[in-house]
Amino acid sequence: MPEAQTLAPWLESARSTAAADLANAEVPTGREEVWRYTRIADIDLADYAVPDADAGTSVDPIPLPGAAAAVVVRNGRIASIDRTDALGKATVSTVSEHEGGQALLNSVRGEAADVVGHLHDAHAGDIIVIDVPRGHHVEAPIHIDVYSDVDGGLTCPHTIVRAANGASVTVFERRRSGEANQLVVPVVELDAAADARVNYLVAQQLGLNTISLEHQAATVGQQAHAVCSTAAFGGSYARVQAEMSLNGRGSSGDLLSAYFGDGEQMLDFRTFQHHNAPDTTSNLLFKGAVTGEAQSVYSGLIKVAETAPGTNAFQTNRNLKLSEGAWAYSVPNLEIEQNQVSCSHASTVGEIDEDQRYYLESRGVPTTAAEQLLVSGFFAEVIGQFPVDAVKAELQAYIDDALAADRAAQEAAA
Repeated sequence: MPEAQTLAPWLESARSTAAADLANAEVPTGREEVWRYTRIADIDLADYAVPDADAGTSVDPIPLPGAAAAVVVRNGRIASIDRTDALGKATVSTVSEHEGGQALLNSVRGEAADVVGHLHDAHAGDIIVIDVPRGHHVEAPIHIDVYSDVDGGLTCPHTIVRAANGASVTVFERRRSGEANQLVVPVVELDAAADARVNYLVAQQLGLNTISLEHQAATVGQQAHAVCSTAAFGGSYARVQAEMSLNGRGSSGDLLSAYFGDGEQMLDFRTFQHHNAPDTTSNLLFKGAVTGEAQSVYSGLIKVAETAPGTNAFQTNRNLKLSEGAWAYSVPNLEIEQNQVSCSHASTVGEIDEDQRYYLESRGVPTTAAEQLLVSGFFAEVIGQFPVDAVKAELQAYIDDALAADRAAQEAAA
């Protein structure tokens, strides 16, 4: 069971300030572009509260073999941090323990922009900080296992990853929850300094009664590269706002996601690719499938500042509708203030290609197996780019199993 955490005085003060801001903040509405098409109006944030310090759970972490460090978070509190020699000079700590924690907190995300941000800041426990010093390379991934299961519970996990000049690190976060009705408000901050490499992957496998409102933010310095990737499968309503700011000349970044929704789930994505410096490159590839009565929403913006000649920016969102009742919406956008750029965006919403299915069926492949092969192939492109090799097969299998279960349920109902 996690012990009660002692927060740094400056962090306690920040929590109090955020609580005051929360009391005066208004809930966003669908009239605001960043919240359009969402279910935010159906969520009463006041229905959820931080679990008591003694709210334990017996759920064990799912190990990541060979991890350089393993962090376990239970019901919003850091239960343990296990470090190995593979970390080298890198550190994994809480923001209260970190000497520069006060300056690090929200240095990438910025100040809270709305009631959801204030809610997170007012109720987050201590915060995970992964700090890699100049020129150091952490070869093995760092693993974070997050789980919550308290009815009416509010948990606000927060991860900060900083790689100094010329450093590199890969982080895998697994986020799960039980079947209790609860709200999760995660924040992820990634900071890649000049010539650094930061790779991040989250597997969102929340229970189907959990609402998730997540904010990911990354800044990328000169000649640095960052990967921010999400595998999203759970939650009744699961929203991710992902922002990548390319602030140094020659910086680059990838935004990746694979998502699968079933039943009455809604998976909601908002992305921002900010090009603020010359000769920067960003690639976005989001692929999803929805079946049953599930819905998905994607809205993305590539924004190129006048100070960013030589920009290369690409945005692709592909969606499969696997049932009559499923619904997918895709809106890519460009805002360009500079002429010397190469930018493109593409989006599709459609069903399984009939010609491809017929080709497989004509060669003796049963219809269900043909669909399984085609959906697996659809996701293989994006999962293959995820930065943690050890979990690629597991995530592909998760989608395969979900599709097989859906098809079996449809056949049984027919």
